[in-house]
Amino acid sequence: MRNGKVLTPYFDLKEQSVGKSEFFFLEHILRARVELSMETGTNECDQELNIYLAGLLNNLIQANGFIRQKPYLSPFDIDIRMWLKEHPGLRNTYTVYRDNADFGLLLFGVFVGHIHHGSYYQKVFSEQDDLGRIALYYELAASALAHLQGTGVSLIGVFKALSEHLDEIIRILKYAAGTYFDLVERMSNGCMFHLERELDEMDEKKKYHGKLDEFLKCFSAYKENPTEERRTSLLSMADELKKMNGSFTFSGF
Repeated sequence: MRNGKVLTPYFDLKEQSVGKSEFFFLEHILRARVELSMETGTNECDQELNIYLAGLLNNLIQANGFIRQKPYLSPFDIDIRMWLKEHPGLRNTYTVYRDNADFGLLLFGVFVGHIHHGSYYQKVFSEQDDLGRIALYYELAASALAHLQGTGVSLIGVFKALSEHLDEIIRILKYAAGTYFDLVERMSNGCMFHLERELDEMDEKKKYHGKLDEFLKCFSAYKENPTEERRTSLLSMADELKKMNGSFTFSGF
């Protein structure tokens, strides 16, 4: 354990030795910097920034998960502001903006290129300035932390560096992820098409069974009290179910 964080051990097959995962990520972030001619020391907080990035990457492989129990994570700014409106306070402001910025940083720095062109994400966010939003969130996290703990906290400098040099940092992460980590196995467009089609079919089945449950409840209520209003509602629901499933039939009256 270091600074309250659990360091996950890993076995290096090439070197036949055991190491610590956070040190693995830190080493390869430094390698990426060298190979990109963006060596540590160019900016004031580079050393602390390297450690922060290694910690983020290490969190991806922790058993507790990176996004578990974080209902405030969202690609929509309005969702985040609404959540903070319902859960006010500087501590929440700091946590929410930091976690959303971290999530966006990893999405565009590590898992870049894994969004299928026909996906919902691609359609909704095709014209959105994601990097500007992430940079702003780091700036807001820095401001909230300064109010909470004072301006001398080292993380404030890290967040400001992330906000001001986000393009460079994402370039480092992209290089490290593509060259060393292999965190995501690419799927062909054909595989993604069939996967999305299967998910759509599962969604339609879920909607159908939900509507069917609702129909059966209405039918039970009609049997107890056969009003004309309930009869009309049943017929309308039967038509919807027929459209969703051509084999559905109803002749209960």
